[in-house]
Amino acid sequence: ARCEIHTIVKAVLEERSNAGEPSRNMGDFLDVLISNTTLSVDEKVSLVVDLLLGGHETTSLLISMMVYFLGHSPSVLKQLR
Repeated sequence: ARCEIHTIVKAVLEERSNAGEPSRNMGDFLDVLISNTTLSVDEKVSLVVDLLLGGHETTSLLISMMVYFLGHSPSVLKQLR
């Protein structure tokens, strides 16, 4: 799945880069990233993929840990109810 996401992100970056003009959201994250000349295309793709997947994994982990600790702390769970 990560490889497929990598391919899609690369295509989006290339499409935006080849458009030759800033997006209608001028100055969004992708515009800034594309304008960076010190990063390679693969580095830019990796950055976007890491941000997307990292944010997802962090949120799901936080929710899982919250449920776990609430399950082991009946008094706290009672206060929340």
